[in-house]
Amino acid sequence: MEIKELKEEFFAFLAFLAISARNCVEEPKLYGPLRLVDGASRLIEILKKGGIEDHFFQEIKEKIDQKKYTVMGDRNQFIQFLDDLTKDFSKKLKGEE
Repeated sequence: MEIKELKEEFFAFLAFLAISARNCVEEPKLYGPLRLVDGASRLIEILKKGGIEDHFFQEIKEKIDQKKYTVMGDRNQFIQFLDDLTKDFSKKLKGEE
């Protein structure tokens, strides 16, 4: 990916973050965490397009993309997904993966 394209992707990501922040003012409380994990997925995609690929990042992105919309139907399942995601990062940080 060229620098110009990467900048455009990054700009779109920053716009997503800014708009999400504004929308969180009036949206239901659980939409904030949804937007954060969606942002993480988008950032991983930008890194991939920029030539930065990582197996752990890809696994996290897949998990996020599969489970982020559980927030719409099952609050407890969404919270469990967030707990599991936190555990994945914790294990990675501890070098257990």
